[in-house]
Amino acid sequence: MVADEADELISLINQFRESQQTCEGQRVGPVGPLTPDQTLSGIRLGQGEQLQSMLQQADYQAAGAQALAFSGPTDAEMAMRMIDERYCSALLDPDVADIGVSREGNNWQIILAQPLLDDDLGDWQEAGKAVLARVNEARSSPQTCGNTEYQAAPALQWDAKLAAAALEHSEDMAEQGYFSHTGRDGRQVDSRARDHGYQYSRIGENIAAGQGAVEQVVQGWLASPGHCSNIMESSYTEMGAAYALGGDGEGTIVWTQVFGTPLR
Repeated sequence: MVADEADELISLINQFRESQQTCEGQRVGPVGPLTPDQTLSGIRLGQGEQLQSMLQQADYQAAGAQALAFSGPTDAEMAMRMIDERYCSALLDPDVADIGVSREGNNWQIILAQPLLDDDLGDWQEAGKAVLARVNEARSSPQTCGNTEYQAAPALQWDAKLAAAALEHSEDMAEQGYFSHTGRDGRQVDSRARDHGYQYSRIGENIAAGQGAVEQVVQGWLASPGHCSNIMESSYTEMGAAYALGGDGEGTIVWTQVFGTPLR
């Protein structure tokens, strides 16, 4: 399957995950974006082959994974309609963070996985500044976010107040076990930024969960139209980012990225 077809389906899946959905009679989501992974895309499950064994052979370290296989759709939009109807609970699983898509004829395969944490992730501030570097790398060239084309944008600067707002929200989500731009106290990113002393003319936020490495989380945001648009917004000039771990450091990793333009 050509790469842009896989990218389109992943973009559609991430759009699906970006907003609340009705799945099996329940309201679910939103949940974090999925990161395209070439190793998962390259796995071909044959009859009798076990996913975990194939992951090990491919040297992909997973805390958990599942495969979806279906036949019939001739393009990404048809595939999205089918998996929405058949596999909505798998698509909206908050624990998965990586995705691989492959196709042979009209036979499709999607692998969803939860990667292990990177041993070299560093503390929240090291990781946050590494996120900034990856974001600036993305902003240095044109990007396509869903159906929108963005020109290259100026590099962002690190801001400690935005980073503190990002850390606060990541820690709150991790400790209290939720995933939302709205905190348990009802505050949004604008209030959190002001409470940390950041006076802004423009503010924005990306969140994610499950990605165990900086490269993975940034690629996940870039593969999700709304998150990608935040990254490429040329009017933002500063950024802060942080992660937190739930369950006394043993639970799911949660990421927050806050963008701002200071009030002059």
